[in-house]
Amino acid sequence: MIVNDFEKETKYKLFRSVKELLHPSISKKNISDYRIVIDEESFPIVAFYPKKVSNINRVMIFIHGDGEVTGCKGKYADICKKIATNTNSLILGIDYEIDKKKYQEAYKKILLTINNILEELKDHDIEKILVGDSTGAQIIVGLHHFSSKRINVSKEILFYPVLSMEYFGNSKFESITKQESFNENLLANLQEYFKRISLKKDLTDELLNPLTYKDYSLYPKTLILTGKVDSLLDEGKEYINKLNNGSILNEVAFASHGFLRRLDDDIEKEVFEDLNKFLQ
Repeated sequence: MIVNDFEKETKYKLFRSVKELLHPSISKKNISDYRIVIDEESFPIVAFYPKKVSNINRVMIFIHGDGEVTGCKGKYADICKKIATNTNSLILGIDYEIDKKKYQEAYKKILLTINNILEELKDHDIEKILVGDSTGAQIIVGLHHFSSKRINVSKEILFYPVLSMEYFGNSKFESITKQESFNENLLANLQEYFKRISLKKDLTDELLNPLTYKDYSLYPKTLILTGKVDSLLDEGKEYINKLNNGSILNEVAFASHGFLRRLDDDIEKEVFEDLNKFLQ
């Protein structure tokens, strides 16, 4: 949707929407749709509010996995609401879509959206954190590589991140070779995802392979939460070692890839204990 299609008054409201998020009205619902305007193009944002909205001092910008444009309002709405409630944070979910063979364009739009949000929040005494799961976590890691300057966030939280392209056989990671039968659907889904967004010859693109980056000095302190029986566990461990900045990887007991979308009571308790300890 191009902003020129809107009247001037609507443009103004859209432009102010990020700051308005910090001062919700009494009648504000737990979830609200917004669009922010960058270079005359509007980008969808979904806001998830904690129970107490009178003193918001932390904003988490959430990048969901799967690359589907309705992710935050659809598949991820419940978990975004839980994160907002359990960490007393405002969650801003960026809905996006990765078109076939145009993943670099998706990175550009997501980075523009994040930088716009951070710019509007720069005069507020508020903590800013990037959060993502699976391929959404991969995008967050890649944004630092993609960006020409440091992204101004204090921390990152990555749930079971996708950090390599070793899903097409002959992986060096023991967690993949040992768990291959257990996570067979995961590996098949990752193969399909990367074939969909990239030409076969581009599967070695450095942007899609965060473990091949040469410099991690500008990356913030990071918490990785990954399942103890997730095939991607070992690549998460390697990434933490490369950061070498006090970042942490915690293994969630009895959990496999995608556990956010199927939280039971025990996993939910462990996840939010880890999150809140990291946020202190």
